[in-house]
Amino acid sequence: MADFLPLLIFPRAKTVPPPVGRPMMIGKPHFPDHGTQVKRLSGQIAEVKSNFEKYRAEVSGAVAGLEPEAVLVIEIAGRVEDFKQAVEAAGLEWLGEWDLEDFEPTDEFYEVDSKGKRSTKIVSGRLFLSMVNEAGLAELLSLWSRWQNEKAMPYRLGKWKDIFSQIVVIRRWGIEESLDETGMINLWNDLLDPVDINQKITFQIELFYRDNVAKRRLNEAAVVAMLAELDGRTLGAFIDLKDISFHAVKAEIPAVAVQQLLSDLNSPTRRTDIHLFQFSSIMYFRPTGQSLIAVEDGEGDLSEIEPGNSELDPIVALLDGVPNLNHPALRDRVLFDDPENLAEKYRLGERKHASSMASLLVHGELDDGDSVPLTRKVYIRPILEPHEFTRDEHVPDNVFLEDRIHLAVRRMFEGAEDVPPQAPGVKIINLSVGDPFRPFVHTPSPLARLLDWLSWKYRVLICVSAGNYLDDIDVGISTSEFVLLSDEDKIIHTLKCVERQLSGRRLLSPAEAMNVLTVGSTHADNSGEFKLADRVDLLPSSATFSLVSRLGHGFRKSVKPEIFFPGGRQLYKVPPAGTVLKLDKYKSKPGQRVAWDSDQQGELGKCVHTRGTSNATALSTRGGARIHEVLLDLQQKNGDLLDERFFSILIKTLLVHGARHDKDAKAAITKAIKTPQNGRKLKEMLSRYMGYGTVDIERVLTCTEQRGTVLGVGEIGAGKVHEFRFPIPPALANRKDWRRLVVTLAWFTPINPDHRNLREAKLELSSKGAWDEIALRLTRQDADHNQIHRGTVQHEVLESEKAIAAFQEGEEIILHIACKADATNVLDVEIPYGIAVTLEVKDGVDIPIYTQLRAMIQPQVQVKI
Repeated sequence: MADFLPLLIFPRAKTVPPPVGRPMMIGKPHFPDHGTQVKRLSGQIAEVKSNFEKYRAEVSGAVAGLEPEAVLVIEIAGRVEDFKQAVEAAGLEWLGEWDLEDFEPTDEFYEVDSKGKRSTKIVSGRLFLSMVNEAGLAELLSLWSRWQNEKAMPYRLGKWKDIFSQIVVIRRWGIEESLDETGMINLWNDLLDPVDINQKITFQIELFYRDNVAKRRLNEAAVVAMLAELDGRTLGAFIDLKDISFHAVKAEIPAVAVQQLLSDLNSPTRRTDIHLFQFSSIMYFRPTGQSLIAVEDGEGDLSEIEPGNSELDPIVALLDGVPNLNHPALRDRVLFDDPENLAEKYRLGERKHASSMASLLVHGELDDGDSVPLTRKVYIRPILEPHEFTRDEHVPDNVFLEDRIHLAVRRMFEGAEDVPPQAPGVKIINLSVGDPFRPFVHTPSPLARLLDWLSWKYRVLICVSAGNYLDDIDVGISTSEFVLLSDEDKIIHTLKCVERQLSGRRLLSPAEAMNVLTVGSTHADNSGEFKLADRVDLLPSSATFSLVSRLGHGFRKSVKPEIFFPGGRQLYKVPPAGTVLKLDKYKSKPGQRVAWDSDQQGELGKCVHTRGTSNATALSTRGGARIHEVLLDLQQKNGDLLDERFFSILIKTLLVHGARHDKDAKAAITKAIKTPQNGRKLKEMLSRYMGYGTVDIERVLTCTEQRGTVLGVGEIGAGKVHEFRFPIPPALANRKDWRRLVVTLAWFTPINPDHRNLREAKLELSSKGAWDEIALRLTRQDADHNQIHRGTVQHEVLESEKAIAAFQEGEEIILHIACKADATNVLDVEIPYGIAVTLEVKDGVDIPIYTQLRAMIQPQVQVKI
């Protein structure tokens, strides 16, 4: 058995001059000629003008002081620099932008390569939103007339020449975006079939965020007045969070008003006279009440577990429901903070989800005989409560989840009014709650933006579940045929079925957030042998993702989920007939054994087996807590090289650092999804199913003689480059043994919610010289080299078995970390980051990696004796 050795610490980074960049030879987009573009856009702009005039007439006098406005959607091919300044110079109000999905080239819009030839590359595009009033529309039409007649543009408005040349579509924001894309039309059609005229329909109204406070207040008054026209009302105060550009309210109206809307939208014109649904300042209508999915109960068992007695301050927080504090697994192991007294709303047997999450945080899987409880208490703040009628845990219709989380985190770190901070030492927050009505599409949700902002503000890592996919799966063949397949064929067949469901398996908000770690679940647990009975295992491999785990990508096609942890083996019920299988929700094996809340008085130690991404997220947070204790020990031995304010970012770094693609799972997924057409995008596609990989937490806590890990931290400003030097052990010279180098960089970034890129800071790690040119002669594995730069984690896995030539003693891998402003013109803050580098050879190989690394790094580090 290997002897485990402590992690090593880099000396402080050296600031070096930025490298001199080489100009990139890239192509450029082709746009229609002037005459063609005039013909293309004339009808669209005429329709914009006509729609505005109709809208002005319809809303005139609806609300006193309300100026008729419209939101323009301008979709362009390619990009236009300084678009925001051009929009504002024309008297339009800038509302935001986002990248469009790439589209296939057309005869008008296509890419031209560096040699001037037409390329087959897909065309990138952007979507811009601006608010236009009557004067702004008049100015826009004047600019269009000038461009149409090839006249010079006025001073400061010359950029509009490029804008008109590149427009693919210009239109008004409308029903398609505010109601169709959010799924409200389908939801209301189902809800009102049949209609109950006495029914009240609740929903959320999300407004375009206006920088002008007076306009925000006027829009609030307009919404209240328009609801009153329908005998409706708001269900609470408006939420107005400037830092994430979120302005919204919960409301209700009679079912007959919604029925009238649906009837209007079924007409050929799809127009409605209802002012509320015409109001241009409303961005989206959405369902209310984020909730956990109700699950069936099942047989459990009782467990004898020693209570805790730790007095150490918590470093882990759980935002969830109310747990069973008297369960033996949790007694004296949690710090419960319930300022809203939500615990009183729970009945016997309803404190389930938070109990299971806390159990996994504290103990891991209760079936794991080697698991050791955390030495610190877990801080628990409830944000969910039981529904009055269904008893599902949810957020009430008159409450915003964003508000509850904001207040909960602020109370942790700052306190509230006369209450001091309740858990200021927290380094990791576990959030295993997702919004089933808000799968990720295009842009981050307000809740995702909130988590990004909170993570940056308080320098705290938030672990978020990818969300569960609980729909049926059609395997296309009968169960009797399926069970006759080999395990390998079962996996390939099921993966092909999953590929056909990808659109429905998108991440649930807030899993797309950038500063957080999003966690998916693998089809694995420690529950041992079990009986299938009337169930079937569609993915008989512990290395693959779980069928209940939602899949990426993230924002701007970033790697999401970044990491996977075991989430329990999920089986499906054998159908009496047909090929469609339903999820088995029973709480028996297989799965992860956790504490549960019993509905039997006095039965305090009930345990059941559960599954899902919530479980995986709790285990990732538990892994982070274990990393914290290792960092604390390292800090005591290495002076101020590991300041505690960097612990959260180092935990994020090390959690990803321990991730690897399982070769068998990678081969199976590749076989299932690869086609002649998608080979060039295969790595990017694989990341959707695998992220950066499944985490082996034990590997990041310690080193061995054949595996050495070195950590570094720092704060870096825009335009700066930090340098770390990783020594190459001399024993590798003249060898051709397999070796792996893993390099992980992670950071927290401030956000700009009005910019399409969102993150204000982009960090990038590179080696001085290509990986295959350095002494180790390495080749990149797993992740796509472009995709790893789109989030707040860069994870490089490099391997080789090529012969290593002789090299001089003192040979080093020089690593540079560069910081650039991204979603901002001026980045005037220092960005905290962590870096981890691991070099390893196979166990048992006579190369003392660790000893030689320590000898070469330690003289640069002052060690406390």
